[in-house]
Amino acid sequence: MKRKILSILLATCLTAGLVGCGGGNSVSVSVTEEVSASTETPASTEEAKELDLSERVDLVFYVMGEAPQDEELVEDEINKILLDKFNATVDMQFSTWTEFQQKYTQEITSQGADLIYIANWLSFGQLAQSGAFVALDDLLNTVGTEVRDLVGENALNMCSVNGSVYAVPNTWAEYTSNGIKYREDLRAKYDLPVPNSLENMEAYFDGIMANDPSQGILTVTTEESTGLQTAFDAAWVLNIKYPWVATNGLPYGLAANYDTPSDVYDYWFSDDFVEDMKMLKRWADKGYWSRSALSDTNKSDAYKTGLCVAEVAGQNPNKQITAIQELEEGGEGWESEYIAYGEVTKAIYPGHATQNGTAIVNGCKNPERAMLVLQAFLCDEELNHLISYGIKGTHYDVVDGIYENLSDTFPYEGFNTWNLRNGDTKLPQKTDVKLQEYFDKYDAIAKTTKFPNVNIYDGFAENYEDYTAERQAVSNVMRTYLAPLQAGLVDDVDAAVEEFRTKVKDAGLDTCREGFEKQWAAYCDAYGYK
Repeated sequence: MKRKILSILLATCLTAGLVGCGGGNSVSVSVTEEVSASTETPASTEEAKELDLSERVDLVFYVMGEAPQDEELVEDEINKILLDKFNATVDMQFSTWTEFQQKYTQEITSQGADLIYIANWLSFGQLAQSGAFVALDDLLNTVGTEVRDLVGENALNMCSVNGSVYAVPNTWAEYTSNGIKYREDLRAKYDLPVPNSLENMEAYFDGIMANDPSQGILTVTTEESTGLQTAFDAAWVLNIKYPWVATNGLPYGLAANYDTPSDVYDYWFSDDFVEDMKMLKRWADKGYWSRSALSDTNKSDAYKTGLCVAEVAGQNPNKQITAIQELEEGGEGWESEYIAYGEVTKAIYPGHATQNGTAIVNGCKNPERAMLVLQAFLCDEELNHLISYGIKGTHYDVVDGIYENLSDTFPYEGFNTWNLRNGDTKLPQKTDVKLQEYFDKYDAIAKTTKFPNVNIYDGFAENYEDYTAERQAVSNVMRTYLAPLQAGLVDDVDAAVEEFRTKVKDAGLDTCREGFEKQWAAYCDAYGYK
């Protein structure tokens, strides 16, 4: 442990005397046990049990990214409380952003951490299946009843793998719904339609080109197709047309609508696919994007510098908030607006429960204490604010209910603990006020769906070990034949579609689809997504 923390431990132990370093040597927890009723039918009841805290436990918590300057100062304050409540301390462990994923794997395989940040994009499902994390079901029913009740059974169910819960998610519903970010000032200036459909987008783009022929429309890139969702990023715009369960459909050219997720259909071999490719060619021929789009790899500043009037891929409400700020700071009078595709299709939902969560690493020597500490971080407002914002009066203040930063030495969420966000106690920043307006709008729609506020797709973890070679071959075909088709850089769409279909079949598409569909059907069946 760090030197400052060690001094706290010694001082606290001296005060506590022979009963241990904490404010007591036990804590009462609830244990659900089977008891026999007079009818000899098993019944369930809760019974109090004392958890021994006499031995101090020092936990390691591995989170994302780099440490803030005042890491130790904030940890000292956190550990004063943890020692008093649970006779435990936490040592936050960090790495550089560039080394994060490498160290993440090392922390798990070496069992160097006790608590660890998890996310679906960090292969949570596969890691849980491989035994990387502790199954939490028993702990949630004994030590973690408060956090279990806070999170709710539905969210915990989304964090289950093969019938066991392996992570505790945060409780702030964050919508990262993909959509179109566009220049509202130009729309108003030229009296153009709101781009809330493919037809209106086209009219919006055409109107700007007619009034200002030198103005760029879209800056696009060609993505690596290893994710098997799209090769040319402007194709994401099709999400405003289809209520698919995931961004740009399922992999391998399959699709399923949000309200019938288990009903998978073939998009690549459909008439819709041909029609959509012809639309994208029409957009390319009109000059919405550069003819060199397939070799472009960077568009990060195009929108804020005026090189394009919209972005249709990879956008979400958080990026829209950033765009608003950037355009305001630019001083040109430009305005940004945003439409989530789910607003149009009515298939909208917050990030999956495994988007930001916490797991206990398999090998943790005291999982009960780890659960107590995790529960406190989420449920105890004082601890939650400490680990999220630092020390009040030193690092931040609250003015009219809004977070106000006082020091660069510990910024907002300086420990990068997005996994510990509590929607009931989270302090909003000024920008969060506008963001919450978006979220409230999406929440109202999400509540009316067949699966209210449930992100169906992101809880699914495909295991393609048996068809890795075919999957890579399909990916290569997508980049070679699908990307130019989506970019409209082909002479004959019908001929290019047939060539793509032939090549992707030859690459092993049917093998990939068979493996995927079997897993997807089992997943939908397990969660009742029918």
